[in-house]
Amino acid sequence: MTTTIIRSTGYYAALMLFLAMSGCAGQKVTHSGFLPEETYSEMTPQKGHTEDKIYVKPGFDGAKYKIAVIDPVVWHPIAKAPHLTPEVAARMTDAFTDEIKKNVGKYYTIIDPSVCGACTEAIHIRAAITNIRRSKWYYNAIPVVAGFAAGAAGGGLPPIPPPFPGGASEELIAADGTTGETLVAIATYNNGMPWNMMGQWMPYLHAKRAFHLAAQLLAEEFKNNGAIQLPKEQK
Repeated sequence: MTTTIIRSTGYYAALMLFLAMSGCAGQKVTHSGFLPEETYSEMTPQKGHTEDKIYVKPGFDGAKYKIAVIDPVVWHPIAKAPHLTPEVAARMTDAFTDEIKKNVGKYYTIIDPSVCGACTEAIHIRAAITNIRRSKWYYNAIPVVAGFAAGAAGGGLPPIPPPFPGGASEELIAADGTTGETLVAIATYNNGMPWNMMGQWMPYLHAKRAFHLAAQLLAEEFKNNGAIQLPKEQK
């Protein structure tokens, strides 16, 4: 019994250590300055998205618009964000741009900014990655080993969550192409989930999932405010 207690105590000590480590790597809603300053004060959590901050213009009619112009996503890091090489930043911003086009394209015809002209009667979308963390497999492997050790010691103990699961924070804004008035603004984030095992090993897989969820959230706001889904042949 003494041996089991010692092993359990060691297990829980490791649990506390890794929880502390994971807290340092977690993403949060950001206030990076990418959005208009006055917009930040108008953004609030909404039903179903209590950890995000969202602004929707009162009376916004998503059905009024037929096309969307999407600027390339930019890397606009907050002060404590990690340094990214230009190559990694380009890969991540391209991945987020693709997700926005794919999700917004369900409701609006996507027009390239270079051929749009004045882009009137369009929704103009800009977005930024404001923070990002890569998964670190060499740390995430340790809880797996500790879990097996705990099971061998008697089982019944909770698993240690991966300490460096990765993730990303994003800010997005959709404006009227004619007036420039903000229609929708979002500050959101997502951290890696323990059940997404591949994300524990692939450096930016959880970050890419965060991009997908952020793009989905923007498209969801368009849908909730009257945007009509396009027939598949028009996407």
